[in-house]
Amino acid sequence: METKQINLNEWESFGGGGFGESFYNKTDDSVILKLNKASVSAQKAQEEFRRSKAVYDMGIPSAQPYEFVTDGERYGMIVQRIQGKESFGRILADHPERMEELAGITAEYAKALHAIPCDTTVFGNTAQSTREMIAGNKTIPEDIRSRVLGYIDELEPATTCLHGDINPCNLITAQGKVYWIDLGDFGYGDPLLDFCIMEHMSHLGPTPLIRHIFHIDRKTLRCYYESFSKQYFGERWGSSELREKMDRIAQIQAAKAMCIWPSAYHVNLPFLQGKKLKTALNLFIGDRMKME
Repeated sequence: METKQINLNEWESFGGGGFGESFYNKTDDSVILKLNKASVSAQKAQEEFRRSKAVYDMGIPSAQPYEFVTDGERYGMIVQRIQGKESFGRILADHPERMEELAGITAEYAKALHAIPCDTTVFGNTAQSTREMIAGNKTIPEDIRSRVLGYIDELEPATTCLHGDINPCNLITAQGKVYWIDLGDFGYGDPLLDFCIMEHMSHLGPTPLIRHIFHIDRKTLRCYYESFSKQYFGERWGSSELREKMDRIAQIQAAKAMCIWPSAYHVNLPFLQGKKLKTALNLFIGDRMKME
């Protein structure tokens, strides 16, 4: 894949997330630059670009990726800039009265996404990659690791498209249209895997962390998630069978966090500084790893 060298002096940073930084172009307002952290390999960044382009080509509402680039140290992509966008998280922070509306749109878009068969020659098996990640992490106690791997093995085999990180900040709206963003974890598998993040975070994520990521507190995230899930699952949402499955999904996410979060910016938040890494991760994981 051709890699374009960029001059970072032509770009202005406007924000960062757990694994990278975003920039506006100083002379072209139709594009943005997304650069990964320097620790992200060129190969991994290329794969993210390839997947983002494939998602767009499938007709899934998302920003169009244009070029794979590097600043000499970091790798990323130039993508379409969606003008006047607002994330659902920002809207919820300013207009909590729109909770049901935004949760309903999330459910509508999630169901539409989950109805699309995924190209398994382009995208990876989310359950398999999650399993390999957790199996290879020796900081997770053996009994917990074994239990969580068993939960992954019990998931339904499927080739359903998965976003990989459905949350109120990964849906944006602009000029009456809704788009998915942050498609680096796009894959295929049991649709329940798309509920991992919010099922776990809305129960046990510390509010400072939730505010940093989603711009809302845990209570608001919980209400949004409950409304989204009710509108997605309908009457099934209240069943004991589904609730048991969702609890297991949350534990999968807790174990996955042990693998991912040490390399993310979020562990350097002020409220975590000065704490040992294990303590910081325990704040995120809560009691999920102690259940059963």
